[in-house]
Amino acid sequence: MKKNLFIIGLGLIGGSLGLALRESPLVNKIFGFDIDIKTVETALQIGVIDEFKSIDEGGKNADVIFLCTPISFFPLIINELRNVVRQGTIITDVGSTKEEVMQFFSNLPQGVWAIGGHPMAGSEIKGINGIDRYLFENAVYVLTPAPDVPEEQVNLLGELLSFTGAKIKTMPASLHDELVATISHVPHLAAAALVNLTEGRDDNLMMAAGGFRDTTRIASSSPELWQDILFSNRKYVGQKLDKLIKFLFKIKKALEEDDSETVYTELCRAKEIRDQIPHKRKGLLPEFSELVCIVPDKPGIIGKIGEILGKENINIVDIEILRVREGDGGSIRIGVRNREEAERAVSILQSCNIKSWVR
Repeated sequence: MKKNLFIIGLGLIGGSLGLALRESPLVNKIFGFDIDIKTVETALQIGVIDEFKSIDEGGKNADVIFLCTPISFFPLIINELRNVVRQGTIITDVGSTKEEVMQFFSNLPQGVWAIGGHPMAGSEIKGINGIDRYLFENAVYVLTPAPDVPEEQVNLLGELLSFTGAKIKTMPASLHDELVATISHVPHLAAAALVNLTEGRDDNLMMAAGGFRDTTRIASSSPELWQDILFSNRKYVGQKLDKLIKFLFKIKKALEEDDSETVYTELCRAKEIRDQIPHKRKGLLPEFSELVCIVPDKPGIIGKIGEILGKENINIVDIEILRVREGDGGSIRIGVRNREEAERAVSILQSCNIKSWVR
């Protein structure tokens, strides 16, 4: 039986979910709510949702409800929903932390199935203007069901979300929060600290090259959103910050004592661990090989490369413009399925007078 979905919050994640799920064979209609009228109008125009509904009306008519607002709004929304939501309804969210969310969900009536959710995907472009039908493709999507939720309901939500292209992982809320503190929340604070280290001085910023930009990219994210995230997970963030500070003090002491062996050992250990991270986009893209090519700066050049490789049945699985000098040229990174294809692609491009090499 097809399900009616209700998406509360039609920004980047909520809007992308609507686009990704609307063609699912499991979906009947998608209702939506947002406090911003222009966002609702855009969502209807693009086809993110089928109908606008108030929280009361949407809650009454939905089989699956997605909370896609900042976590700080959850208590108010849940208080509204608890009086209208039907038994058997699944309620989930897309928040970056889960223990606090599951505590909020505990205020729902019995028979309403609470399953926390966190898609490990995003974009620097916030709001409905940043939505992407393929935002969740190959991304890890974590589910944290409450203890009383039947397995069939977890499987139903997982099957529904799988249509987005995401890879579904189920785990306890506490484990999720500890993991994201390590790989997301503390790195964000580290990036913010590195940026603030420059004190905004022109001479520092002038020298900021690729390594600094890559390391600190996430510091450009919304301060309001990240304040919300960090406080909702402050227990685990605090624990991981203690470990980070301890490590930095260890390096500081080694430098002061001219202990090059300790510094070298820690750098080697970091490299060894970092090199174990699979080269995958969003965590679960199949392994691919890369090549770099130098091209002139002129209209249609990327399409030409795609046409050249497409004629030889070489599929581009990832592409990135690395650098460009306007009016001159630039470098493009291309991902293909394997090393053999990368070498073949280089040979083909070189035969077309496009300088390229396997990375």
